[in-house]
Amino acid sequence: MDSIKIKILIPLVAAHFLSDFVLQTDLDVKQKKKLKIFLKHISLVTSVSYLFLGLFYNYLIPVFILITHSLIDLIKLKVKKDNIWIFLSDQFLHIIILIFVSSNHTYFTDTSDQFSWEKYFGKDYYSVLLLITSSIIITKFSGILIGYLIKPLQSKIFKEAQSNNNLPQTGKIIGYLERFIILISVLMNVPAIIGFLITAKSILRYAEIKSENDKLFVEYILIGTLFSFALGISISYLANESITAMKVII
Repeated sequence: MDSIKIKILIPLVAAHFLSDFVLQTDLDVKQKKKLKIFLKHISLVTSVSYLFLGLFYNYLIPVFILITHSLIDLIKLKVKKDNIWIFLSDQFLHIIILIFVSSNHTYFTDTSDQFSWEKYFGKDYYSVLLLITSSIIITKFSGILIGYLIKPLQSKIFKEAQSNNNLPQTGKIIGYLERFIILISVLMNVPAIIGFLITAKSILRYAEIKSENDKLFVEYILIGTLFSFALGISISYLANESITAMKVII
């Protein structure tokens, strides 16, 4: 595989996930129809892409990212629907654009262009970007995906528990932490921690059952936990393999 392609793809993907899931707040997402908020997001995506890429004399790639990201986000706003398929389609289109840019890098960059960050940090720079990307995917991205998957159950469980609005938010934070622990355990080659985590959480949840309503709630939690662990383990091993492969290719 072309090493230049990877040197372009990794920074652009990292910039995308950082801009879409960390620098863009939940409030920004809700108010994205406002021109000010929309322009703020597009500016962040473009700036972070330019910064992470490290080709400081190349403006064609950032401009292309600005135009294509704007078009995809505008289409999503026009659709006016919020479901798992819209969410995944939006992300899929963004990633396809980044793959297109990196695969056709000869049209966007000069082969003599130097990657500034690689010059100072070597391969470690790309390893750090992969870690950042993996951390965002395994926490925020996976959290949103799980939210869509369990939304039908969530509305049923919490319709009689509206006074305790912290429950879903607390579960989200716990999910972030458990999946991040899985990522660290896989990267450090200590997979036994995953088994301990699954066992401990299962025991704690079943210990909470006191009535039929509690049983329904715990079953909801366990379904979310299964999704969480499945995504956490899959993404962690994929991240580990990606980092290993990157060191061979570059």
